[in-house]
Amino acid sequence: MKKLLAVLTVTLVVAASAGVRSAAAGPDAQQARPQPWGAAEDALKATLSDVQASGVLGVQAHVTDLESSLANGDHPFGGSPAKHGETYVLADGTAETLLVLSVAAAAQKQGQPKGSVVALDNPYPAIAVVLGSYYDEVGKPEEAVRVLDRGLALTSSKGTLGGAHLPILYAERGAALTALNRWQDALDDYESGLAVIDLAPRDNARLLRGKGFALTELGKLDLAEQAYRDSLKLDPENAIATHELAYLAHLKSGGARAPTALTIPGQSPKP
Repeated sequence: MKKLLAVLTVTLVVAASAGVRSAAAGPDAQQARPQPWGAAEDALKATLSDVQASGVLGVQAHVTDLESSLANGDHPFGGSPAKHGETYVLADGTAETLLVLSVAAAAQKQGQPKGSVVALDNPYPAIAVVLGSYYDEVGKPEEAVRVLDRGLALTSSKGTLGGAHLPILYAERGAALTALNRWQDALDDYESGLAVIDLAPRDNARLLRGKGFALTELGKLDLAEQAYRDSLKLDPENAIATHELAYLAHLKSGGARAPTALTIPGQSPKP
């Protein structure tokens, strides 16, 4: 749980570039608070405080507020006019902040009115991770997939670039799809996660383990073995990958398959 919190509490570092700045630095910072993302940020902070105190089950008391925040979430690049010609946009981490800058610069080149862009921390991907992790833990993978899909929809940068929470959104979504025995969907999800640019080694290894698990269930044992071996290059001491490689050797030698229910996420350590 401590490791998860370290991911959830990623702080937006706003690029120190012309035209983009932190809301905290601007005269209209308080104007942003009444917007839906202000309430969402408050709900996230309250939830993380309880999670720090009592673990993932601390999310339970906040489910209604978190679900409401996601349901009412603004699209990050919808923009919100502010005073003095400013526009508020939401960004999930440094890379997305730079993306905000490039979008604003491109718009100005096309003749749109000039004005600064105020980058605010995007709370929605983190909320989706909190809720998705909670639903995975309490055995509700369908709900986990639903909220994680919503979190991905509310991430500014699609596909491979940007969002600080993209790797864990894909990892948690893959775990939920695995719990649902949706092996091809899980494999596609992990592949999408692995396509994210500049993955941290830990995130890369986790996604590779998930990929290996899905490939094993799909009967693609050689590809599964390669995925686990690649994961161990990034995380050499990981016991799950080592165990799964031994299981693959067992299968390749003609051994019987173990019941999937004994190893799916939520019933044993996640990939």
